[in-house]
Amino acid sequence: MENWLFVLLCILIWLLPLPFGGNIEWAILGFEVSVFVLFLVFLIGQIKRKEDQKTLSSSEKTVPLFVFILISIFFLAGFIQILPLPSSLIKILSPVTWQWRQGLVSSGLLEATSFKTQSISLSPWASSYELIKYIAYGVFVFLLAKTVNSKQKARALTLVLISAGVFQSLYGLSEYFGGTNRIFTWVNRYYSGSAFGTFVNRDHYSAFLEMTFPLSLGYFLVRANYFALKPGLTLRQKIAAFGQENLQKSIIFILPPFIIGIGLMFSRCRSGIIIFVITFFLTLLLLSLTSVTGRQKTEKRLVIIIIFLVILSVILIGIKPILERFTYGGFFDQNRMFFYSYTLNLIADYPLAGTGLGTYVQALNPYLQKDFNIIVSHAHNDYLEMLAEAGLIGGGALILAGFLALGLALRRWLKTTDSLARGIGLGALMGVFALLFHSLTDFSLRMPGNAVVWLSLFVLCLKVPLLVEKKTNT
Repeated sequence: MENWLFVLLCILIWLLPLPFGGNIEWAILGFEVSVFVLFLVFLIGQIKRKEDQKTLSSSEKTVPLFVFILISIFFLAGFIQILPLPSSLIKILSPVTWQWRQGLVSSGLLEATSFKTQSISLSPWASSYELIKYIAYGVFVFLLAKTVNSKQKARALTLVLISAGVFQSLYGLSEYFGGTNRIFTWVNRYYSGSAFGTFVNRDHYSAFLEMTFPLSLGYFLVRANYFALKPGLTLRQKIAAFGQENLQKSIIFILPPFIIGIGLMFSRCRSGIIIFVITFFLTLLLLSLTSVTGRQKTEKRLVIIIIFLVILSVILIGIKPILERFTYGGFFDQNRMFFYSYTLNLIADYPLAGTGLGTYVQALNPYLQKDFNIIVSHAHNDYLEMLAEAGLIGGGALILAGFLALGLALRRWLKTTDSLARGIGLGALMGVFALLFHSLTDFSLRMPGNAVVWLSLFVLCLKVPLLVEKKTNT
């Protein structure tokens, strides 16, 4: 049964980004229903199999107790936000919320009896909607961690993620160079000068490729048979060796990072291109500390070759549209600096409990001091937006859990000696880091398609070293 659950989860990962990055109501509902149904099937299967405690301890090892506690604090904070609490308690936990509702009473819009009990969230319904989505993410991670229980499945999940990145890149490039600028039948007039795949926003498309590019690069290092070449061969012997079928097949694995890299460049996302460069140097740094296959110099050369091929291809195709993103309109978006300032004011007024999950768009409105001619629905900084909605307690716990889990994954990666774990782990680590970095200037994690891929990468970099360790110990 776990095999079927794994297959269905992989299909869900691949399909969710297709309908506008998964950021439409029916796609979100479909994801939530699918995950909860799969979880129910999993529970029924567990009851029938009557698994012992030893099997259950495996999932606890994937996510350590301290990270689990921090995540639990976030969910508890989100649940408390929607509970009806005495007004006197709200006055203590969230004074600004209490004052805001008292203003509604003073203006005669509502009766005082309406607020005998209040919620911390400014909109309990919006917070409930958002909390259910976060619970679905948590259940998804649990199921994926449980079903990725072998190296074969880890390899299969890696290929699913890479193939999704290749598809998004090719589809985005075809629409961009074809001039149709469509997401299937819908014409996207907002970003007609960039590649955007099946995402409305080119920045979110870039974030998707930022995650899958290093994964494809790490997997290439594992599958490239160039490491089988013995050192000290003459040029003639090397040419003869490359005529072998197994080495020719390995050339195929250079195509995914090459294709994804070009797609990322033509997204014309400034943050994405900068992160592409940072990821390159960080990959070289990690390969200087350790090796995937034991051939550090060869690995670093292959990484440099791929980056060189991507940049050379972009130059030959036409780099001018990309350079224009950096030369026109300035390097920094001044509007985002306003967003950050307003959001910090929001956090200062709702420090502990936040305004409620999913309420940023309503809560920020009184703080706007400039007309942006748009609805400001996101802070363009996932960290600030999470702290504003969930408070320093709930939001801070979730952010801290993410960075601690990343540090743990890095530690496990440095300890493992298996080449598959090192290659996949390297790519997954860089993919997780890329989106964490991008979240400083955008809200790509608010896209369900991106969030699910990011969580899948987290499962990979945390779980793969344990699978290898388990196999070694048995």
